[in-house]
Amino acid sequence: MAYSAARLELESAFERYLLDAVAPAAAPSSGVQIVDYRELERTTPRIHAVVGAAPVRATWSIGGASTSVDITPLVFGAAWKILDLVVDAIVGTLQNGDPLPISSKHRQALVGNGPARPKPFGNNPELWKRYMRLYANAMDLRHSVVHRELIVRPSGDLEATASRNQAAPPTVMSVQELNFFFRAVQGFYSALISEKLITRERDHLCYLVNRLQGHHGLGQLPEREITRDVLILAKPVALPSGSFEFDARPLLAEAYTRWPTGAVNVMIFMPDGAVLGGPLEDAPADQPASIRSDYRSKWLQVLPEEVWRPWARFGQS
Repeated sequence: MAYSAARLELESAFERYLLDAVAPAAAPSSGVQIVDYRELERTTPRIHAVVGAAPVRATWSIGGASTSVDITPLVFGAAWKILDLVVDAIVGTLQNGDPLPISSKHRQALVGNGPARPKPFGNNPELWKRYMRLYANAMDLRHSVVHRELIVRPSGDLEATASRNQAAPPTVMSVQELNFFFRAVQGFYSALISEKLITRERDHLCYLVNRLQGHHGLGQLPEREITRDVLILAKPVALPSGSFEFDARPLLAEAYTRWPTGAVNVMIFMPDGAVLGGPLEDAPADQPASIRSDYRSKWLQVLPEEVWRPWARFGQS
């Protein structure tokens, strides 16, 4: 059976629920920076900060009683299982329909770039390769979880128990590395299920897997950590021909200077009342973009009113 993003979404539902509920991929945002360029006569934009809500804290309840339980091994098992589901779907099954032996999947994950890359990783072989190495090299930790032989150090680090013929030392994943691993897997399945990986999401995944270099054993990739949201409000420039253009380059450069770890989105308010929006990192980097309200580009789309309405008169008296 061929790989399917829809089937991955269905089969990984429990594991994704556990990861999303217990180990969120991103820390609660402190808010969003609003950068308003709509007053074209101004030489500098108006900048506002919208404060976010406080983080929500959860309490575990087992049998009706509140309790404190270290479920890190369970969360690790769920994260690793998602990688295993992806590999399973790509490498196929034995002739009788049974899954390939785990030793066979381990070998395939370590060969070249690993199994064939589904969307959107076709153009990201180096990032995919690192995920396959993480899957293979953390396999002894998975075995130790399944066979109840895992060592949980007082620090919270997880240590595998060496198998009888294991040549390499047992894998140890620190608390910090576990945090990066969980977030890296969440970004991985989000990209696979949506079949999309925009520039800033790819750069952030590279940041996460770079923190796990000791486990995949490969070099550093170009990265950019994302820790906050930036929203740019803008208008297009009208040309003598009657068409419109938008130059993202100076706006993105300014945003990166002020907030180097910002995820930068833009809303462009068109003269006809339409509002276009998208990730500014994916705007053309070599020239201004020609834009139209009735034409959807690769990085811009027409936003529904409920999305742009709160910002239409934001900061205006």
